[in-house]
Amino acid sequence: MRLPRSSHAEYRRVSTIRSRKGTSERLQTVRTCTLASDGEDASHSASVLVIPGAVQHREWLGFGGSFTEAAADTFRRMSVPKQSHIIHAYFDRNGLGYSLGRLHIGSCDFCLGSWSCGDFSDESLNGFSLERYEVAILPMVRAAMQLGPLSLLASPWSPPPWMKSNGKFNLGGKLLPRYRACWAKHFVCFAQEMASRGVPLWGVSVQNEPEAATPWESCQWTGAEEAAFIRDFLGPMLQQEKLDLKIVAWDHNRDGMLQRAASIYSDPDAAKYVWGIGYHWYGDPRFEWWPGRAEVPFEDALRVLAAARKLPAPVMKFLAGSEHLDGTMHFPELRGRLCLDSVRQTADLRPDKHLLFTEGCQELGGRSLSSMLDSWKTGERYGMNIIADLNSGCEGWIDWNLCLDELGGPNHVGNFCLAPIICDTRSDEVLLQPAYWFLGHFSRYIRPGARRVLCSSSRDLLECTAWRNVDDTLSVVVMNQSESDLEFTLRISGSGATTAEAPSHSITTFIVENGGSHSASRL
Repeated sequence: MRLPRSSHAEYRRVSTIRSRKGTSERLQTVRTCTLASDGEDASHSASVLVIPGAVQHREWLGFGGSFTEAAADTFRRMSVPKQSHIIHAYFDRNGLGYSLGRLHIGSCDFCLGSWSCGDFSDESLNGFSLERYEVAILPMVRAAMQLGPLSLLASPWSPPPWMKSNGKFNLGGKLLPRYRACWAKHFVCFAQEMASRGVPLWGVSVQNEPEAATPWESCQWTGAEEAAFIRDFLGPMLQQEKLDLKIVAWDHNRDGMLQRAASIYSDPDAAKYVWGIGYHWYGDPRFEWWPGRAEVPFEDALRVLAAARKLPAPVMKFLAGSEHLDGTMHFPELRGRLCLDSVRQTADLRPDKHLLFTEGCQELGGRSLSSMLDSWKTGERYGMNIIADLNSGCEGWIDWNLCLDELGGPNHVGNFCLAPIICDTRSDEVLLQPAYWFLGHFSRYIRPGARRVLCSSSRDLLECTAWRNVDDTLSVVVMNQSESDLEFTLRISGSGATTAEAPSHSITTFIVENGGSHSASRL
């Protein structure tokens, strides 16, 4: 870690910004106060400690979302005023202040169908074209770029079927070895053509979810295959064409990221081209419906399990955190299933490399979108994942679809999902979901260039992270998923302390300013 120029700043003013379940509070400033002297004589009480001078070395890149064809088509179907509302809600500094984005190279499940970048069927790539992107995707990207700088990551879901072992877009298959050079050339064409259309890329990932064989676009790569492609084809070709693009490996779930990183980094001739590892949050059976996961909502499954095992009521209450009047239990999120340690371990494996969260969303799993609207639990899923990722070495966080329609699509294989913004294209209504507000507690106040500072909670129910922005303001985010209102002391080491609250099912951002900073008052 290293200290910034003004590592001994005296912090004084604290603004408290909160969103809370069951109330109208959404990114609402609920209190402004001044730090008092900290006697540190109540160590037994709940507290959140922030050490502003203990700054980590990784700079924050920003937050963002994905410009899928589904999101762009939904956006296109809204009226012009509502389009403006959506873009400003995400990319304006007074909205979420997004600075990252993700594009798919060719089609993915959140498209209107399966397609490639133009009409070509041989290695010449004659007929390569991005005209389809001009229908909806690029107009949406350009609207976002008008509000501020945007770093774009592009990821393929599948090469054209004729390049693959199974001859299909979907169900996995592999890139045939004889087409590796051609596929690398495809990356080059995509980047060059995007730049010519005024949309330069920041980076590319080799393959979205390289271990998946899904009913939608997919292609499987082993670690050795991915390393060889980067080493012998993609890396040298990007370099030859003088394309300064970051190469992101893996781009799949946390559970396998350390193994894939170790595999690729063990090949120095491949590793020299790799900027870092991208990863997703999927594989959590509490939220997902795939066979072998959970076929019913997590809390229902645990109630059934507890009944089968006849757990004593005190044990159930301890696990749940509280008991509802009807006798059912609410279970705070359990982190063990998320493989969150894999993020930190991958960061430790190669401190000179980088980590980027590249996709996460809540699948509907056969449920109607209307039944999942305003799901606070989904917002808490975002909050829990973001806090854990930020505390583990992640340097940027890209959500999945920016917006979806009233069905949770369009999706050409019926894999409907939630998005932070749902657009009812029938009534031209924009519905900001809890996930939107949870994202805002981070993205509005942890700005590009910020660095994480040490932050610790004395209670497991108080999940927290703290960051120091380039203007020296501190952004401290505290989330409470439990049923209990919690009081605690917010301690800023070297500056003072104040009493604070984390109501049940709330997320709170504390903006702490030093004597010479006034930027938080503008947020």
